[in-house]
Amino acid sequence: MGADVGQTSTGDPAGSARRRRTFGLIELLDSEHKQWSDHVLSIAAERFERRLAEEISALRDSLRGALHDGLGAVRQELSTNRVELLKWSILFWVGQVAAMAALLAAMFRFTGR
Repeated sequence: MGADVGQTSTGDPAGSARRRRTFGLIELLDSEHKQWSDHVLSIAAERFERRLAEEISALRDSLRGALHDGLGAVRQELSTNRVELLKWSILFWVGQVAAMAALLAAMFRFTGR
C-alpha cells in the first residue's frame, strides 16, 4: 500500500534506485540537448545576422555607385539637351527678327516710303 511510484510490485529497492538514476540521466541529457540546441541556434542566428548586414552593406554601396553613375549620365544628357535647346531658340529668334525685317522692308518698298 505505501509503495513508491518507482518501486516494483515485488518491492525491489535496487531496481527502483536504478530507474530513478536512469530517469535522472535522461532528464540531464534532455536538458543538455536543449541547452546545446539553443546555443547552436543562437550562433547560427548571429552568423546569419552578420552575413545579412554585410550583404546589405555591399548592396547599399553597389546601389550608391550605380545611382551616382546614372545621375551623372542624366546630368550630362540634360546639359547637352539644354545647349541644343538654347542653340535652336537663338536660331528661331534670329529667324523671327530676319522675317520681321524682311516684312517691314517689303512694306516700305511697296508703300514707297
